Amino acid sequence: MQKPISLEIDTTTGGTKILDKNITQGDTLKFTIRVYQGTQSLDLTGQTIHIVVKRSSGYSVEMKTGNPFLSVSGNVVTAIFKDEYLCTDVKGDTNGQIILIDSNGESSTNYFNFEVEESLAADVAVKTANKLDSLIAIEETIENYNANADHLEEQNNLAIQNKADLTDLNATSGNLANRLETDITNGTNAAIRLENDTATGNQLHSNLQQDFNTGGVLHNNLLADIANGNYTIAQLQGLNWSYIQSMLNLLELSFKGSRLTDGNGNYLTDGNGNYLTM
Repeated sequence: MQKPISLEIDTTTGGTKILDKNITQGDTLKFTIRVYQGTQSLDLTGQTIHIVVKRSSGYSVEMKTGNPFLSVSGNVVTAIFKDEYLCTDVKGDTNGQIILIDSNGESSTNYFNFEVEESLAADVAVKTANKLDSLIAIEETIENYNANADHLEEQNNLAIQNKADLTDLNATSGNLANRLETDITNGTNAAIRLENDTATGNQLHSNLQQDFNTGGVLHNNLLADIANGNYTIAQLQGLNWSYIQSMLNLLELSFKGSRLTDGNGNYLTDGNGNYLTM
């Protein structure tokens, strides 16, 4: 049997509607709720209706449009709280509220409040309450999962993509590591060659420096020879060149046909025994 509860609530008026009714643990409640906006009856056509009853245990029982225990006509909401929607399983202070949602937004009514008294069948009610709390907890878990399912799928897809990217990066890093190892080997060989080239270059630099020094001495000697030659020319400029030339010719003729000797006075011959002459 259902216990009928009739009340009026408002979306603009503040304060809590107190229900002074005989409500005990385990009662099935049939709410007939008229909804107003100020003094005007509020047409609920096209609205999504949520009716929420929060029990003293802290758990809430909720129905919304589409639930077979919930119906709407004009400004009247009818809701039957029983079975898994039982809201009287826990004794104590209980609050209710209706939430209206449409394409323009959301609006809430003021609270309605009633006290659930202890029943002589409290142990049965407590068992029912425990069972209901478990069902509500499971339902909340399912709702939370459904609410996050899209997000979880998105995260899973992202993780798969990141895994693929990580695989590519790992392969790339392997190739880079191999190239780096090759570059290190090539660099080591180049360093060795550079070290050898440096030693050779240092030797060439030293030789070149010595050549510069030798060249400097030769250059100085050449300058001295030029100076001496210039001096000799200057000294000979006043001499009789014709006389000197005739003396040189006479000297050449005196030696012409003379046999050549070595340092010991021996005549020099060719391989056939012929004397070598001037």
